[in-house]
Amino acid sequence: MLQRLRTLMGAAPDPLPALAGARIAALRDALGEPEYVDRDGDRQHRVDVHVYAREFSSSGDTGHVLVTSGMSDRLMTMPEGYDGDESAARELFWYVREPHPDFIAQLRWLAKLPFAEGSWLGYGHTVPMPVPPLATSPFSTFLLLPPAVAADRHLFDNLHLHGHGIETLVVHLLSDAEYDLVRSDEGLDVFLDLLDVHHYPQVFDPSRSSYL
Repeated sequence: MLQRLRTLMGAAPDPLPALAGARIAALRDALGEPEYVDRDGDRQHRVDVHVYAREFSSSGDTGHVLVTSGMSDRLMTMPEGYDGDESAARELFWYVREPHPDFIAQLRWLAKLPFAEGSWLGYGHTVPMPVPPLATSPFSTFLLLPPAVAADRHLFDNLHLHGHGIETLVVHLLSDAEYDLVRSDEGLDVFLDLLDVHHYPQVFDPSRSSYL
């Protein structure tokens, strides 16, 4: 009834459902239909996780892309006086071999963390995880970087929330020693060089050796 009254009166539709629909359309145009969508039951801030199959190289390196949809329904709280060019509206990617339920749960947890803490997530940020993504994995800290895949980096270029463009970040996993390096002065640049040296794979490998 309320929506009908708004239509009759010429009022603009609620922006959040419209934004959600635009995100889904952008995902469909770029990635096709998802294998499935893990729906979030949180009615206060719903962050779904879409799962897509992807071939990551011409040699047949296959895996999956996990993408959040809903994090950007809210703006993160940027630091007071922040004058950088990063957006307060974000969505997250994670490239994995198989869409393990723990990966989906951890990605959703990370997407909601800024709103629980009144903080923000941006380039080079690190976030220790409550528990490792797999019991056998030595990696337990998220590192956030822009997507190396141009299509993923620009997926939501035409979408905005209150003047903030929706930007994407890809999550990577660090060992404790790698985390200590990234937190040090100039440590992120040194670590990124290490990724090149070791031919760091795009798809998360929980059994890879720590680079330190």
